Formats: sequence, C-alpha cells, structure tokens
Amino acid sequence: MKNDVFAALSQKSEKRSETSVKGLSEMFGLSGDVKVTTLLISSLREKANHPFKVVADEKLNSLAESIKANGLMEPIIVRPLGEGTYEILAGHRRTRATQLNGETEIKAIVIKADDELANRIMISTNFQQRDSYLPSEIAKSYMIRYNDLKNRKKVKEENSNGWNSEDKIDRIMEKEFSTSKSKVYMYLRINHLVQELLDVLDGRRLSLKIAVELSYLTEEEQKLINDLVYQQRLYKLDLKKAVKIKQESAGKTIEEAEMHKILSDNPKSITADGITFSSAEIGEFKGKFKDVTHMKNSIIEFLRNY
Repeated sequence: MKNDVFAALSQKSEKRSETSVKGLSEMFGLSGDVKVTTLLISSLREKANHPFKVVADEKLNSLAESIKANGLMEPIIVRPLGEGTYEILAGHRRTRATQLNGETEIKAIVIKADDELANRIMISTNFQQRDSYLPSEIAKSYMIRYNDLKNRKKVKEENSNGWNSEDKIDRIMEKEFSTSKSKVYMYLRINHLVQELLDVLDGRRLSLKIAVELSYLTEEEQKLINDLVYQQRLYKLDLKKAVKIKQESAGKTIEEAEMHKILSDNPKSITADGITFSSAEIGEFKGKFKDVTHMKNSIIEFLRNY
C-alpha cells in the first residue's frame, strides 16, 4: 500500500495541497470536484469504524508542536455527511493535534466517496503515514477491506456479472496490503479474540500464531486464559499448549479445573502418604504464594497448627 499519494510532497503548504489532490485523484480514480478548503473542527466527525488508535502521547505532542511551528503541511481528507458536517477519512491524529494547539479550523480535502472508497482511503493513508501499527489495527483494517470486497462480490453475482477468478478476494488483499494470503487469514482470525486478549497481543505479550489458535475458543475460555496466564500469571502459554487447548475446546467446553491441568508445566499428580493432589487442584492456588517453596512451607505450617 506504499503508493504515491503523498510521496511527491516536498514543497510549501500550498504546493503540497495541490499535489495531495492530484495524487489522491490518481490513486483512487476520483471523479468530480475534489477541493481543498478550510473547515471548522466542530463540523468534523470521526469515522465510526476507524481502526487506528489516536493516543495522547509524546508523538502527538510533537506533531502538535510541528503544526504550530510550520502549519498543517498535509490537509486532512473528509467527505460530506450533510447538514454542514463532514466525516474524517484521513487525518484523525492531525485533527487532534490541531485541537491541542487551540485551533478551531483545519485545512481539508473534501471528496465525494461511497462507503467502500471511504474505507480504502482511510486504511491506505493510515498505513502510508504511520511508522508502526498494532496487530489489532491491522486485523480490523483487513476485516473492513475483506467485508467490502465480499459485498462487492455479492453485488456482482446478483447482477449476473460473475466474479472473475483473477478477482479472488485473497488475491486482491495480498496485492493491496503487500503481504501473503496466510498473513491475511491470520489477521482476519484474530478479530475473534476477546478485547482482553487483543490488548495482550498489542502489548507484545502474545504471539500472532498463539493468538490465532486462541481465536477459536469460546469467549469464556478466552477470558479464563487471560485471567490465569496474563492477569494472575500462574502459567506460561506456548504454541503447543495453545494447540492442545484448541483441540480440547472443539469437542467440549473446557472447565477451569481442566484448563489448569492443560496449562500446568507438570500435569502429573502429587502424592503424599496416599493422598493425591492433581496439578489442577494445586495450580489454582499458585497465585497466593511467592514461589513453590513459600507454598510448600505454608502448607506444612498449616498442617502443624491444624
């Protein structure tokens, strides 16, 4: 998606605006009036399905300082909603940064676009302009594009125009996102994760491959894993365990005791004087102790005072 919408922008603000309009029109095949104007920030609405997070961090503050010193070098892109309001397609961070400076107006490129084109512009420009993306942002972007292509395919079939083999959805997405079909499907799958695990994935504490396996679990099972592995930190989760959990979940709902057993590093039972404790029973209380030695000493102390 590293096309030339903004690649040639190296002149002053006015020249940049002209080049932006030209590049935007060429890339997305826009027709009709495409103009640069100044809009009230109060008239702007964030795009409802915008998958990219606008974080109030040092980068946003630096962007605000740059805009204050040099002006807005790149206009935002909007489409009219009616009644004097506009939807932001590209430029959520620039809009927020401009607001931080106390400004009430912002330079914008106004275009007419249907929902699919609006989504394409939103996704494409964000991938071009940002230095990095969270896994959840990529996943949500892929899902938006996938659903748009699926709807386009449905319309073509209903109109009896057919759907050429060269226009397969996965091939289109491979080309547009410059990635492999397997990566496309992996990111589509993680849209099935509960928000808690998506946050863990974004925090780089969960690998993409493991996340894909967990995405097949029920919501209750996913939340249980999040609690045991990432909140209480009772266990470590690797790909082998994740695959086993997915296999077990396919035939039944995994209860908490069984989940402890699967996640435990030592699934064997513990026996003392003929009394057997399963790892699931013991594992449930691991979080109450600093380490295994502390746990052992606490049990012995309890038995002495019983």
